[in-house]
Amino acid sequence: MGFSPSGPARLGEAVPPFVFFVKSGNATLQRPEAPDVDCTLMSRGPQPTLPISCVVLPTYNERNNLQVVLPRIFEQVGRIPTHELHVLVVDDNSPDGTADLVREAMPNNPRLHLITGEKRGIGDAYKRGMAHALDNLGAALVLEMDADGQHDPALLADFIRLCAAGEHRLVIGSRFLPGAAMPEFGQGRRALSHTGSFLVRLCAGVGPVSDCTSGYRCFPTELLRRCRLDFYRLPTRGYSFQTAILFELVRHGAKVVEVPMVFAPRLHGESKLKLRDCVEFLITLAGLTVRRLIGRAATSTEPEPAKAAGKAI
Repeated sequence: MGFSPSGPARLGEAVPPFVFFVKSGNATLQRPEAPDVDCTLMSRGPQPTLPISCVVLPTYNERNNLQVVLPRIFEQVGRIPTHELHVLVVDDNSPDGTADLVREAMPNNPRLHLITGEKRGIGDAYKRGMAHALDNLGAALVLEMDADGQHDPALLADFIRLCAAGEHRLVIGSRFLPGAAMPEFGQGRRALSHTGSFLVRLCAGVGPVSDCTSGYRCFPTELLRRCRLDFYRLPTRGYSFQTAILFELVRHGAKVVEVPMVFAPRLHGESKLKLRDCVEFLITLAGLTVRRLIGRAATSTEPEPAKAAGKAI
């Protein structure tokens, strides 16, 4: 089986009625403008003529889902004229043969890549995948995306366009903006998701971001380079990675842009969110609160450069 990186999208239109801009603590709604490790490395292909945008897909037992999701991703290639779309599957040695499926497809698609390793959580997989996209693929943009079909690949073109349209933009797919939907979420799950984002805004000081725990994102690798040391030291291994990396990216100058999305049901399988992930999320919030307060205190006690030097500048 092979996945061809050609052909127009066939998934229907994306949901781009509004874009939510967050910059320096101010938020506005605007309509988007038209465009004017035991690690097994399996990367090949000639050097690209366009900058690379790399979708990082962490997987564990996602063979059935990838059979649908990978073709849908590569259907978007014709809608992305500014970047060469690549997909990096980061598989945690899935017993269902997820990695074997990718290996079988790779000879027909030089834009499909694979690294494998031990199962240490989705956060650890993202760290390895982003480092590989940065160091080995030379990606200009990195995209986070779930492999279970809950994130619509039809939004990839909008994410890449919006990210490339401004400096240091972090584009986030939001479940909470006008035009977004969570058809499979009951009231309890919706309340939990809203509460999680509220706590991140309160504790981490990331500004008025509506969906702080979304796993559908796009940002330039230049931002990742800025926070590289902090990125590698992130203690989280599970889903709270999304909270920790959001904190680091915003702290290093990211300008958040949110796009409404439909958070669809999983194609196959069950959610991997466990109680330990909720505990790790609370521990992560506590750590980020301390770091933010320490950073504030250090900034407020620094002398002004002109006064410290004893002369006007």
